[in-house]
Amino acid sequence: MTRSHNARPRKPRAAKPKPVFRSGVAAELVDDLLLRFVTLVKHGLELLLTSPSELAGKEFRKQPALRHTAADIPALLVWVAHSAYELSAPAFCQHILSHPAWQAVLGVQTQAELEALLSQGDSYGQVQVRLIELAIHDAFKEGDKQDQRPADQRPPVQPAVAETIGVSRVLKLLKKRLRPLLSRLEAYDPPHPRHRRRSYRTRSFLLADLMRWMLHLNSTEELRRRLKEFPHLAGAVNFRPGAIPSKATFSRRRLVIPLADLQAILHALVRVLTRMRVIDGRAWIIDLTRLPTYSSVSKEYPDRPNGKSDPEAAFCGYRDNDDGLQFGYSLLFVVDFKTELPFALLFAAGSAHDAPLAQPLLEQAATAHPALAERCTLAVGDASYDAVSIFTWFLTRLRALPVITKNPRNAADPQADLATDAFCILRRPSPWHTALFHSRTAVERTNGRLKLTFNLRYHKNRGRNAVEHATLFAAIAMLAAAWVAVATGHPEKIRAAWTWINFQ
Repeated sequence: MTRSHNARPRKPRAAKPKPVFRSGVAAELVDDLLLRFVTLVKHGLELLLTSPSELAGKEFRKQPALRHTAADIPALLVWVAHSAYELSAPAFCQHILSHPAWQAVLGVQTQAELEALLSQGDSYGQVQVRLIELAIHDAFKEGDKQDQRPADQRPPVQPAVAETIGVSRVLKLLKKRLRPLLSRLEAYDPPHPRHRRRSYRTRSFLLADLMRWMLHLNSTEELRRRLKEFPHLAGAVNFRPGAIPSKATFSRRRLVIPLADLQAILHALVRVLTRMRVIDGRAWIIDLTRLPTYSSVSKEYPDRPNGKSDPEAAFCGYRDNDDGLQFGYSLLFVVDFKTELPFALLFAAGSAHDAPLAQPLLEQAATAHPALAERCTLAVGDASYDAVSIFTWFLTRLRALPVITKNPRNAADPQADLATDAFCILRRPSPWHTALFHSRTAVERTNGRLKLTFNLRYHKNRGRNAVEHATLFAAIAMLAAAWVAVATGHPEKIRAAWTWINFQ
């Protein structure tokens, strides 16, 4: 179709103004967040001098230039603060000297002292950047795998369970801790007449499934075999040793347990671990992972909407090991960096995107655990969460430092400014943004443990309801193993459930 001669030429689109860095954040909030950031670095540098972590010790042996003394800390802190503020030297000195809190953190009183430390920081390079990364890591990991409670509240260490602990004892501890929540499940027990023996109780199926995920059993049939082989395990979950339910009964009765009750159990364990000072909550990491379903990818089912054996599964966006299209669901979760334990989960369709689900999940985490929300200092996410609404939620709801990588969204220039730059506290890219973003590796380790150690990658469930139940069971089993490790006096085993819980 030829263009008409009378048609008016289109006006060129006006170029959008580039967002100004930090223009969307109040100056008071920027100052508060950067002060907390530098305070964190200071604490981490002091920890590196007294009790460095295993990672820091290994790096010090590889690079002796990373070692520092207490005399080096003031210059390092001034260098970090100056580069984070991105102010000229005179403006930076004026700002620091007009705020007593900054003077206390940096340990300076006069402009001459500040200028001397600034001149010393001009020679710092990549070696010192790596030192600051280690300081951030050690500051957030302080107390990991250690019992933080007062000495009189710690349980005595029992050498008999130092290497292994029987799952029946684990279940006994869990039944005692979760008694109020387990009592709620009595409403879902099937009715029975007085002249007949009580049928299987709903709480028994919940405890049996928790045992299955803690012992990393691949299927319900394997769980039944173990219950028959070890009568003490059947008694631990209130089954009669000679009357183990059938596979069909297991499949039917586990789905009777409401998802809301499983969520309540998960949050109850998180609150217990928070009171025990295990889950720290200062650094939140959010991520989405895909959960494959037990569905044939090579066989077609014409009567199913998606052509697969699981009609509710959706294409997950990647291929499986057999180069077939992978179908399944999505799991969005928030992880505590210190312990690498999840404390909020959101289940979604396999084709779901990260950003629309992030705010409901974060609101769930902040509402269910206000103590963790109040303590949060850092919020980390990948480029999928580079949205104005997520930035503003972190800044206004948590007053936390958002560290999210830039998403160019098919821009011609990958480094182009985006709308979210106005809500960034640290410029992207910058050494300190990168150093904080390295904390995100914790969520990948949690993802690996959920899928491999707790069998979410190889589960045999079909249907959204069944897969969501399996996901919650796996997450509860992870938290329960961590709680039992601390409760038995072995906090160093909070992430070692594979090796120390057995069939005794």
